[in-house]
Amino acid sequence: MHNGNSRKTSILFFGRKKCRGSREILDRLESLGFDVTCILSGHRFEKMDEDVTWWEGDYIISFRSLFILPDSLLKRARIAAINFHPAPPEYPGSGCVNFALYDDVGEYGVTAHIMNRLVDNGTILEVRRFPVNRTDKLPSVLERSHSELLGLCLDFVIGIKTKGEAFIKERQQHASGERWSGKARRIRDLDALQKIDTGMEKDELERIIRATNIPGYPPYIDLHGYRFVLDDEK
Repeated sequence: MHNGNSRKTSILFFGRKKCRGSREILDRLESLGFDVTCILSGHRFEKMDEDVTWWEGDYIISFRSLFILPDSLLKRARIAAINFHPAPPEYPGSGCVNFALYDDVGEYGVTAHIMNRLVDNGTILEVRRFPVNRTDKLPSVLERSHSELLGLCLDFVIGIKTKGEAFIKERQQHASGERWSGKARRIRDLDALQKIDTGMEKDELERIIRATNIPGYPPYIDLHGYRFVLDDEK
């Protein structure tokens, strides 16, 4: 790291393993000349390397990371700790897209926000929304939200490079009308949504299938000690 006015802007980047978007963002950060420390998560409940908690620098950027960052680390970002949340402010927490489809929303979106000690609670910097059609299912909405989230993050990276701290203040002012709302759900809430009751009405069943069915994680029925999963091939 260089001293004086030539000092590189330092960024602690949290991404996800086997994620094309995380790789693209990291490549962009490095190509733009940032001093980057990269931490990738592979699964939930993974423990973060304790050495990371001693990092100090200008920005923290979290993109699809599975780590929940401690407040002590967030405070080590001199300018801002920013999370890119794969949902609009109406859906904080986990399982956002699933509950949005269950609610039969007409639009969905992604959010950039400042991180604080609470999950999906900090000052909103930007929200980008897109329409959801009745023909959309979970895979198509997920794909669109990941694409929008990547574009949002890349735009912030460029904005930070060109304008620095002024860019963050500009985004905050522009998004001053946005507020978090709704219940911050947890993974256990999504697990409960995927579980089908044998006495369920057909309309409710179809809502759950649309909201939760994706390869590798289908909705299921537990009956007499057996688990039955939805097979789209049949």
